[in-house]
Amino acid sequence: MGEPVQLEYPFGQTSYIAAFDDGQLAQHELKESEPSWRSEGYAKDSYVEILDHNHGESRIRRCNDAELDVVLAESPPQIRFILLLPTVHERIAEGLFKQAEADFVKAKKKAEGKEKVESDPEKTAEIYLEKEKTKDVFKKNELYDENVKDPADTQFLEGRKQDRINISRDALLKVMTKYDIAPGACSHIRGQEQIFGARTSKNEMNEVTAVEFWYAIRARAYFRQIDKDADLKMTVVTKYNVATRSTVVLLKYRSFNDLPTKLKCDLISKLKELVCQPNTELIAHNPFAVSLLHFNCTAQWYRRAARDPRDSVRHEEEKAHDISKNKKNEVEAINVRRLHLTMRNLDQDKLQLTQIIGTISSLRKQHESFYRFVKKVSAPEDRDWLYLRVEEELDRLDDQLHYLRASIEDVCGRAQRLLDLLFNLSGQQSARWSEKVGRQAMHESANMRAIAIVSMMFLPGTFVSGILGTNLFTQEELNSDSDAGSPFRASAHWWILLITILPLTALTFLGWSMWRTKSEKDIETKILNEGKEAIELQEFEPVDLKGQRRRSSIATMSSGLTRMSTMWSRQSRNGDLEKGKLPN
Repeated sequence: MGEPVQLEYPFGQTSYIAAFDDGQLAQHELKESEPSWRSEGYAKDSYVEILDHNHGESRIRRCNDAELDVVLAESPPQIRFILLLPTVHERIAEGLFKQAEADFVKAKKKAEGKEKVESDPEKTAEIYLEKEKTKDVFKKNELYDENVKDPADTQFLEGRKQDRINISRDALLKVMTKYDIAPGACSHIRGQEQIFGARTSKNEMNEVTAVEFWYAIRARAYFRQIDKDADLKMTVVTKYNVATRSTVVLLKYRSFNDLPTKLKCDLISKLKELVCQPNTELIAHNPFAVSLLHFNCTAQWYRRAARDPRDSVRHEEEKAHDISKNKKNEVEAINVRRLHLTMRNLDQDKLQLTQIIGTISSLRKQHESFYRFVKKVSAPEDRDWLYLRVEEELDRLDDQLHYLRASIEDVCGRAQRLLDLLFNLSGQQSARWSEKVGRQAMHESANMRAIAIVSMMFLPGTFVSGILGTNLFTQEELNSDSDAGSPFRASAHWWILLITILPLTALTFLGWSMWRTKSEKDIETKILNEGKEAIELQEFEPVDLKGQRRRSSIATMSSGLTRMSTMWSRQSRNGDLEKGKLPN
């Protein structure tokens, strides 16, 4: 391998300028250690796929470190792709399909009685059916194919280790040094950076010698059945050498799990088709033309991925309306958690689509500068057919991605409106329960009032009887031995009991009525004062449409409460509440 001169990258590069380039950050991003899954580990020996196209001829080969040194020493072809493929961190889909098949075999044996039943067969069958539904969703939306293997596994010789890239650190630094890759691209190659970057180099004659640009885009999809994201990050670093009219492209396809394996295979298949097609020679002198394939595949991925959230929201909408027709509890029928997760992932999709649209805009600007400073053709009408074709494709992709983002925003808006409907239905349900509780409370209050009235009727008599329970009634004994009883005689002053009980009873009811009237007036006065304070607050606050609307609602509520209290007071006096009637 020789002396590791690549360790000097990027400080040993003639294009390195400390004012613009951060060499320390570049070395930190390309360091040997693996702090987390975000920075995958290096291979001990490279197994990198190199795809070349040169004047209608193609060549595809896999190289280790020694073979890569030979490739770098060759004269550059028109187009060269260096494919970096890290292994995934989680193998979700593969395990799901294998487990579903194992559960099917196990359930079949249990049904035939060939295996001892250690668990609930119905539960096992239910789990199997759920996994089969998940597989059907994968296949229906064309997002996963169980027959497709992850290309990163076939290119990695050290086994199926997770988070391992198919190139050694020394080989990667040699590639970066050989093609003088900008240090700003290191965060894209071994990191999570996605921003668009570009660098144009000129010589002493003020002539452009190289054009370089780098970016990363993500294709996302959310699988609600397993609550996982299929997220593939595509890093593209392109360097065009004006003198040799050659383009080198560093590609890296990185995903956290194996759910986007089909997209990864489609990209590699499209890449090989581009390299092997003889007509690629016609577009080799335009480095922007070879970048369009990633946007095409990404747009199709988002289009297919948007089907499941749209169907999920539609299903929840139908449940909300159909169940309400059957007089059932539509609030409990709506899956709020599913709606929340759907909206969360739709927001992420909108964010990524916005970033991709911005990348297309940056590519269009760089494409314009490429023809002005490299091709030296300033007037658009004088430019060749390839310029027009690339611009047309960029316009088409831009329109398509804008449409996809608008579609996602529509689904997100429907989900939000469904959550608002759920909130309103919950409020209506609470209001109905409050009304029932209020009716019951009024009935109980009327019953208690009747009991209190009856008690007050007997209270004065009981009180007077206790005080005057002296010799108002007498009992005379007879002298006859044959008589067992004795005659009962009323006192001559029995009328004293009546003239005492009746006035006291009237005074008791009069005092209770006066106390009740005073309490109701105090409540009405308090509500009226609160309403006046709200109106005064509305008049003295500065003009604000939203605040004005809010204060107006407060004043309206206070006046409404005043009217309501007056109605309740009147109806309570008339005895309507005792009969269980509600105020209108």
